[in-house]
Amino acid sequence: MATYTGYKYKLLELRHRGKEILLSARIAMKSPHMQRPGGDKPLLIAMVDGESFHGGMCDRFKGIISLYAFCKLNNLPFRIRYTFPFSLEDYLQPASYDWVLKDGEYTDNPLYSRVLYMRGEYYARRLLKLQPKRQIHFYTNRDMLPQINEASQPTATALNWGELYRELFKPGEALQAQINAILRTIGSDYDAAVFRFQNLLGDFKEYHFKPLADKAEAQRLITRCTDYVKKLTAASPGRKLLVTSDSTTFLRHVSQLSGVFVIPGTLSHMDCTKNHDEAANAADGYMKSFLDFYMISLAKNVYRVGTPFMYPSEFPLYAAKINGRHFESVTI
Repeated sequence: MATYTGYKYKLLELRHRGKEILLSARIAMKSPHMQRPGGDKPLLIAMVDGESFHGGMCDRFKGIISLYAFCKLNNLPFRIRYTFPFSLEDYLQPASYDWVLKDGEYTDNPLYSRVLYMRGEYYARRLLKLQPKRQIHFYTNRDMLPQINEASQPTATALNWGELYRELFKPGEALQAQINAILRTIGSDYDAAVFRFQNLLGDFKEYHFKPLADKAEAQRLITRCTDYVKKLTAASPGRKLLVTSDSTTFLRHVSQLSGVFVIPGTLSHMDCTKNHDEAANAADGYMKSFLDFYMISLAKNVYRVGTPFMYPSEFPLYAAKINGRHFESVTI
């Protein structure tokens, strides 16, 4: 997504103000949550509800952490409403901060709430100016923590993304059980390499991206990436290499290599699900997304590997941030 500046950024903000009015009206017209909310202070709620495009897993966490950081610095109550294509509580539980909405806290009534839609608003100006008098429903896909930290200086200590994440989240029982099972297999001393093909190999449905038409070219891409996996395993003999990817085709190839571990299962893109029936069918894929994220976060070294025309996913970068792991981006 482009980062706008100057007058283009002002136009983006203006378009978003209009979208907020339309989105708020559309949601209110079909919502059963029209009561006056309880509580002394208006809640600020990170929204992932399917009413807008949210991006993939990493984009969603960027927005959630951004709002939490703003609330923490300003002593404002924070919640998460993550309901589509699954409930976040199916996979994660609150850690030291309870972000779960309580009965009677939430409302879609425009008299008591407003939408703040900031998808792509990199500079966070409208969030930083916010003085909420109504409940805020916050939609964004950007990491605004650098801007929030800059605005808080010199009166506040800069907040750390990984620390904020760990304050909010810990794996639920089902996810933790699978993490433990994988750690029993590969141990705790391993590296991770992440490859993001974005449907180049024709096996991962995502937005409008098309596969390579030339099968020979696709095979050359697989070979090129596989050769780098061999290079990584050769550089650290005796240490396992966790390889994750959005391509099952590529994972089948590298899973045969000595020293490589691949988490079983098939991924599902969280923003390409059209309805709850599709979400139910994709539940195993969502679990694998969380498994990949957490297993990458526990690796000693994290490598994002790709060619110049492959997508430089920030998924491994933010997974590495959770526990402060070494991250390296490699172009082959």
